[in-house]
Amino acid sequence: GVGLMVTGGISPNRAGWVGPFASKLTTNEEMEKHKLVTDAVHSVTVPSVDNPHGETARICMQILHTGRYAYHPFAVSCSATKSPISPFPARALTVPQIL
Repeated sequence: GVGLMVTGGISPNRAGWVGPFASKLTTNEEMEKHKLVTDAVHSVTVPSVDNPHGETARICMQILHTGRYAYHPFAVSCSATKSPISPFPARALTVPQIL
């Protein structure tokens, strides 16, 4: 069994999307959709050396902000550069926008 499942590529905002309609977590509606996966993982018991009854499986969401590698025109990064894999240059963030 799997004790910890890592799921990734979830953007914290639209500017950090991999591309349009990619996974993100910015609204209550999106949270409810992600909870379907979380609840399914938590419903599983996995074998454990320390506990003969097993342990509840765990899930960890990897947050991903794509920066200049985003494949959309809303990309932001620490500098106004374009990655070699995206046709869109990123907009540089200012210090207040970062803080």
